[in-house]
Amino acid sequence: MDDELNKLSTDTAATNRWQRARGWLLNTVLLVAVGWGMHVWQTRDMLDQAESVAPFQTVLLSGEAGLVAPDASRKTVLYFFAPWCGICRASMGNLSSLDPAQIQVVVIALDYDSRDEVQQFMDDIGIDIPVHLGTPTTRDFFRITAYPSYYVLDTDFRIIGKSVGYSTALGLSLRT
Repeated sequence: MDDELNKLSTDTAATNRWQRARGWLLNTVLLVAVGWGMHVWQTRDMLDQAESVAPFQTVLLSGEAGLVAPDASRKTVLYFFAPWCGICRASMGNLSSLDPAQIQVVVIALDYDSRDEVQQFMDDIGIDIPVHLGTPTTRDFFRITAYPSYYVLDTDFRIIGKSVGYSTALGLSLRT
């Protein structure tokens, strides 16, 4: 009788473990599917994958002329932000986790009222990186409708990735 109870107890425990594991697996698949669906929805109006971007000129926050162009040895991340954007404030520091030997990071300010506003934003977050001052034409060309937005470009300046919203250091590394 004790052997039968032990076998029944062992079978029940194994069944419970399998049911819990199956529940976790289903929840994980559902979470990934929802996350992917949100990503697709958020990026639906952005430039298409594999589309090429031509080099373009800007003015840097410092007042100097700037050029955004491919680097033959590194991928490029074009990171678009607005100085009033709280998510940008929280996520921009994660750009420093990218290896500059492998990734060229280009930061472009949009939807700002003045250079002082952009400078104050950069001073507040404590990141020392050249900032390109984008224009409404820049915003419209890249189809930026939310902040932060970014594109990942290959060495030929073809789009290989895009995203909108907060991205962790790990998320940025995985996308590049």
